[in-house]
Amino acid sequence: MSGLHCSRFLGLHSSVDQSSEQEVEDWEDILADTLKMFQKSPLGKRSKNFDRVLDLMVKWMGMNTDHCSKAKKTSRLLSEKKSDAVVQCLGEDEVFDKSSEETDAVFEKFRIEMIDNAGGLETWNALEKHEQSIRIAVMIKEATKAIGENLFSDLSAEEQWELEFFIWVGCGCHKDSNSVLGGDTAMRAWWIKTDTPGPILLANRDNSVVLNSVESASQTNEATDHALNVTSCGGVKAASIAGAIFNHKDDKKGQQDTFRWWFKQSGIPINFPNTSSNRYGSNCAAAAVLIQYHDKFLRFLEFVRDRKDKRVFTNMEQNLYNALRCKPTLTELATLALYAQAITHPYMRQIRKPNSKTTNMLDLGPLHLKVEQHIDKIISNPELLISENATYTTGAMDGKEWETPDAVAAILKMAPELPHLSNLVVEFFTGARGKWICFTSEFTPGGLIDEATDSQKDLAWMPPTNDLNEGILGVFRQFMRAKPGTSLHMFNAQLMCQNNGTEAFMENFDEADHAHLRQVARELDASGLENQRQAKLTEYAQKKTDEKMEEVNKAKQKKADNVTRLAAVELIFDQTIIEKTKGKKLQDQLDALYQAGAPLPLKKFITKADEKRDAIKALIASYSFVDGNWISKTAVNDDLGTGGIQNDEGVQSDEEE
Repeated sequence: MSGLHCSRFLGLHSSVDQSSEQEVEDWEDILADTLKMFQKSPLGKRSKNFDRVLDLMVKWMGMNTDHCSKAKKTSRLLSEKKSDAVVQCLGEDEVFDKSSEETDAVFEKFRIEMIDNAGGLETWNALEKHEQSIRIAVMIKEATKAIGENLFSDLSAEEQWELEFFIWVGCGCHKDSNSVLGGDTAMRAWWIKTDTPGPILLANRDNSVVLNSVESASQTNEATDHALNVTSCGGVKAASIAGAIFNHKDDKKGQQDTFRWWFKQSGIPINFPNTSSNRYGSNCAAAAVLIQYHDKFLRFLEFVRDRKDKRVFTNMEQNLYNALRCKPTLTELATLALYAQAITHPYMRQIRKPNSKTTNMLDLGPLHLKVEQHIDKIISNPELLISENATYTTGAMDGKEWETPDAVAAILKMAPELPHLSNLVVEFFTGARGKWICFTSEFTPGGLIDEATDSQKDLAWMPPTNDLNEGILGVFRQFMRAKPGTSLHMFNAQLMCQNNGTEAFMENFDEADHAHLRQVARELDASGLENQRQAKLTEYAQKKTDEKMEEVNKAKQKKADNVTRLAAVELIFDQTIIEKTKGKKLQDQLDALYQAGAPLPLKKFITKADEKRDAIKALIASYSFVDGNWISKTAVNDDLGTGGIQNDEGVQSDEEE
């Protein structure tokens, strides 16, 4: 059956709201529009296909997305939509198959409830016919659903599971990239955990000036602390800097041509991995290249520096030069490269092999288990990767030749100079293992995929990666750069024609089909679809902005009203009265004092009633409130001398002098 599987492009679509709920609505709209377009056509009428969105929902078997929580929520909501559709269709089939006597009782019950909810028969009869029709349609749907729910509950657990079957699976490339992230996080934490001097800081130009001005730890200040906190380091950072210099996504930046020409003349015709564009596996690939040609990269950077008039590095060049001479950074680069050779490349060879278009992700549970098992082997015995006798037969997950044997050879040659390599390999693989377990949860033994039959997996066939969707987005960006005036609908039309076998499909059209297509095309061109799309997005954005500003204005008004209210609160300077004050009156007194600028502790430190009373009493004992100012009684006593007589406000009066 696998030969029957194919992928079809339904178009790129903009959503007014990035929520999962809106995405589900968008899916329903897309399916409804597609069905409507088909069923209005002569071909659709000849086919006598009257499927509804409801029917398509019943046939929907699953989703393949990335691993973000929004995508998972969308999948869950669609699964719930499918369950509702299954129940509705069961009810409809029952109504059509059974006699009216068997279903009339259910409809009569819902009809009575409908009239009662309207306010009784007299109120119901007073409703307009249009309103009655709407309520009757809703009643029929609810009654049919109730019949379906009863039928569904009578089915066995296996039958229910079969009908509701809906699988979510995550992209394989995202699984691996997240495992690298987990490994890198654990690797960077190891330096701190073991109090071992780690990689050199790779500060940007501004922070570099701040940090270079510090001669000792005692000279740090707020600026240097900030610079330290935001400055990163390590193998991934070095690989990223190298990508920005040697293969920047903006071809006007960096040393791209110079890099390729210089290395070509050195007998090494390479393009540096595309870390600048965040390509899958690019950091690990860059790490391998930097280690494999370590000395060449140092000489090339020196060549770049020396050919300048002032013979100085840019800050990025200096950072990379320093990183390539830093043992801890080289250790991280070697670890990244080894992980890719042992796990990433063997895994990618499975999910992106030449016949991967026929590979079903749902059949790859054993592969993901094998990944975890091989990671465990490396954790328990890192010598499989870093010993003098390390070989791909035991080091690579699939036992096949290293992706880049020369890079592994360079790492093994450098290993004696990297004393912490074994420790970092263990830490990296341990961190990566945690992410693999997290991001392959859909393959858990006893889970939906594990329990699915071969037939169900085949019906829910999905590719191992999300490359089709990710790739279309890239194609769209490049297309719009070249043709910025093209509408999204025109882009979709062109790509659908290319990807969906449209021309071959049209070979069976007759003249009526072609005439209908021309008519629909003219109608679509005249409808201003792109303007409608843009207007819809703009109107929604304006609506959300107006709602936000309304909330802001309400908050401002509420704050102003509160200020006015608190200004009318009479301040109490009698400790005895304060001792008896409680509840809202106590809180108002405290808030009024804060508003008056009283030197009280921060609100977060006085949350209990006793704490509030004690704070106010301490204020009364220590300060006087005169003409809107808080004056320390101690300061007043010092100014007046110990012989002065004070009034209740703590200020000596003229009459008392």
